[in-house]
Amino acid sequence: MKYMINIEKSYLSCKIISVLMVIMLCVFLIGCSPKVDEEGMIEVLSSEELEFFNGDSFFNGESFNIRNQFLSSIYDGPESIDLFGLFYVGSGLDETITDEELLAAMDAAGISGTIEALPSPCEKNSVENMDAILTKYMDITVEESNKVGLENMNLLEEFDAYYYFHGDTNYRFAITFNRGEREGNQIRLFYDDTFFADGEKVLTLQEIEDEYTFLSNQYVEIDQ
Repeated sequence: MKYMINIEKSYLSCKIISVLMVIMLCVFLIGCSPKVDEEGMIEVLSSEELEFFNGDSFFNGESFNIRNQFLSSIYDGPESIDLFGLFYVGSGLDETITDEELLAAMDAAGISGTIEALPSPCEKNSVENMDAILTKYMDITVEESNKVGLENMNLLEEFDAYYYFHGDTNYRFAITFNRGEREGNQIRLFYDDTFFADGEKVLTLQEIEDEYTFLSNQYVEIDQ
């Protein structure tokens, strides 16, 4: 009889210990699990919010808008944006080019002849203006970037500017986003890139005090 009672007590003790261990494990897992707050939630942009980006307030417009050019290349972070694509048609800021600069740019590009006989105009991008755009919209400078695309332009150090000759344009006059979402202070805008005709992409912006900076422009991953 005593033997049976001891067995029952042992069984009960084991059961209690097992329950306590399960409780302790649950407490541990709850303490280690990531906490998702409201800023970690993904919200679909309203039609009014999407219309802001499809209108002329930030992108698009009747005249040159440098913000459109941030869709001219694929980049995973600000430092890897293609600067040649971004500044292909200038920065949108005023530039002046003297005959001395133009002749030096022609020489650097291997173009002979006179200024009057140039087959295509010369685009000038001063480092000062490039830095102004990059600082405002990406919080970096040319020097802090990976300098992607700069090999396609000629740097004249005496004028602290990049030059190249072209007669065409890769300027995107209009941008249309088909949907968007917000996660914390980041906004993702999805669009079918009909300009380059190379599929669906997503542009990621960061919003700080009603100002927007560019974080990335990537292809949309297709689930297999």
